[in-house]
Amino acid sequence: MSGRPRGWVLIGFLALAILATAVPSLSQTDETAGMITEIKLGRGTVEMKTADGDWHRAAPLSALRAGDQVRAVGDATVVVLLTGGRGAVAVKAKNSPYTVGSPRTDASTAQKMRTLLSASFGFLASGPKEPPKAVTSSRSGAPPAEVLTPRNGLILPGPLVFEWLGSQFSRYRVRVADSSTVVFERKGVVGGRLPYPDEASALKSGVRYQVQVETSGAKPTEAWFEIVDAARAAEVRENLKQLEASLGPRVSPSSRAAVRTGALASEELFHDARLVVLAALAKDPDEPTLHMLLGNLYLKTGLPRLAAQSLDEAQFLLSRDKK
Repeated sequence: MSGRPRGWVLIGFLALAILATAVPSLSQTDETAGMITEIKLGRGTVEMKTADGDWHRAAPLSALRAGDQVRAVGDATVVVLLTGGRGAVAVKAKNSPYTVGSPRTDASTAQKMRTLLSASFGFLASGPKEPPKAVTSSRSGAPPAEVLTPRNGLILPGPLVFEWLGSQFSRYRVRVADSSTVVFERKGVVGGRLPYPDEASALKSGVRYQVQVETSGAKPTEAWFEIVDAARAAEVRENLKQLEASLGPRVSPSSRAAVRTGALASEELFHDARLVVLAALAKDPDEPTLHMLLGNLYLKTGLPRLAAQSLDEAQFLLSRDKK
């Protein structure tokens, strides 16, 4: 990404595309029957249309309803993840157009799984309520210190790594406190990350902690986080396990990651959702859906500059020169 040209970042276009595809036409049911979870353009294009609409460019994380169609032109591929335990369909030119069928409603599809998948799709299909303003991307100068994660949300119990935006040459003081006591402090930290050490005081569930990052001559930056209790954590993990099993064996890792991310984010576990997306991007760095999803997570946690970078990358992958 570092060598690619950038101008103004058009977040508004992507956000509107997500919102537009999430709104059903009057002739369709409100139930989501599928979602676009992967797009590989190659030298082709991917388009979609509602049951009573016209063909237009398909966007990642577009919600689909029964009767909607998706088609791939040239060597492009688009993956449609279906609800109701129907797995996923890879749509190529040879099997285009693909028409989305109605979700199954028989007893073999557990209501709990439909609810979990619906919650995941609900987050995936939702963009910002108002399109963010364009952000100028600059590569000069050190970025301002700002807590990256965990940031103003819930987290699952387990190993915790604090991350922040800043300069690799600065030294930081990192402090974690509850409402009355500093439970951990480390000075002279170089870089932008610090694992919470095993020998430090154990962090408790249900307690709202503040993490503060400070460097000499700059205003401290801080955010809050709260660890969910063991019972809820176990429920979330079991739900994720069952949800992924319900997708079927032929769903790709990137589509699975999108569903898992949506499920976590729908529980406001944005820290853990981000880790899922980053792991998926390490294996599939050219998937625009994952970059768009990461951008939406950054918007949810109040990091517009990082959101701009991720959404800009998604836009680049969806519009790059195919010659």
